[in-house]
Amino acid sequence: MDVPVLNFWLNKKKLNKKGLAPIYLRITLNGTRTEVSSKIAIDPKKWDERSSRVKGKDPLDIRKNKQLNELTTKVYQALDELQQHRFNINASNLKLAMNGELFQKVKLLDCYSLFIDNLKARVGSDYSEASLEVHSITFQQIKDFLISINMENLALDDFGNVFFQKLEFYLKKVKGNKHNTVYKKIERVKGMLKWAFDMEYASKDLSRKFKIKKQRKEIIFLTTEELERIKEIDSVERLNVIRDTFLFLCYTGLGFREIAGLKEEHLTRNIHGGYSLVLTRHKTQKNIPETPLLPQALELIQKYEKHPVRLNQGKLLPVLSNQKFNAYLKEIGVLAKIEKPITTHVGRRTFATTIALKNGMSMEVLSKTLGHSNMRITQECYAELQNERIREEFEKISEKLKISEGSVIDIQKNAN
Repeated sequence: MDVPVLNFWLNKKKLNKKGLAPIYLRITLNGTRTEVSSKIAIDPKKWDERSSRVKGKDPLDIRKNKQLNELTTKVYQALDELQQHRFNINASNLKLAMNGELFQKVKLLDCYSLFIDNLKARVGSDYSEASLEVHSITFQQIKDFLISINMENLALDDFGNVFFQKLEFYLKKVKGNKHNTVYKKIERVKGMLKWAFDMEYASKDLSRKFKIKKQRKEIIFLTTEELERIKEIDSVERLNVIRDTFLFLCYTGLGFREIAGLKEEHLTRNIHGGYSLVLTRHKTQKNIPETPLLPQALELIQKYEKHPVRLNQGKLLPVLSNQKFNAYLKEIGVLAKIEKPITTHVGRRTFATTIALKNGMSMEVLSKTLGHSNMRITQECYAELQNERIREEFEKISEKLKISEGSVIDIQKNAN
């Protein structure tokens, strides 16, 4: 059991110049032992061996005994701290805790740096370079923030709500981040704080301290009619390639990084005779289930079968850099007379909405196809469209019921 055995004793061998001997506290705990100085020295004649206390009733003697009792209390307080922080329960750690040496506060930036090192070590197994990059950017901005308020040595345990609020203001006003960007960065900081508590760098879980809500953004996607307008565009070669690659996004739901690295090895023949893609979601490093290719997507792949990029690099599509891709997509939007801002991510959202949900795909299947880490993300993104589907389904049922009731009425009339 974690119950210490305490014995005060007088060290008569260490008399000072005044002939006073120091009192020590011997602590035995779980088979280990240590000694702590009480910082009290008395005349050896004043020591009661039986009670392990100072003899006498004058105020000075009473005060010294009170100090010994307080030292006993301090032992049990230190023991409580050891248990709370999940340190090894032994006499050595108990002494360190009593002296305030075991719980030296860890600096926030030092802990954050350790967290980044942990993420680096996981890259290639269960973590991606892209996720490491965004975490590293957030770490640098936290560092900039603390330097700006002359608090770069801030202790981890002191990062409470006040600093969260100051950080939110700093990211918005100084760094010019929009609300949802700030939300993501603060969530990353909270992830680090949760890790710090789990790793016992922090005495409490500070990730629960601050609440920030994500603002719901408008989901921009193309309608069936707009998609057809893009298909009809016939322009110069570079824009035609961009058009086809964007359409591939719209018919697969993949992200830009996935299609940029898409090779012949990712294309497989499924048991039903069609073709599927087997790959890992770049952002989350989550394996996407074998996804059957829609005829439109397969047709686009076959179109570039003899393209130099396919022949020389084995890539299924001749994809340009994301920056050039989005720049050319603006030209596509102008040619198709679409006023919405078109980006690579609009293609992914068009698949989720116009191609998948509006044609009856369940939210669960969509979530797996998109490679989301959990279905809650899919539900949050496409909740309004899901509500629209529910309304449409009920309208269909309502029409069927009307037809059914009409048939019953007609039968009753004929019977009469």
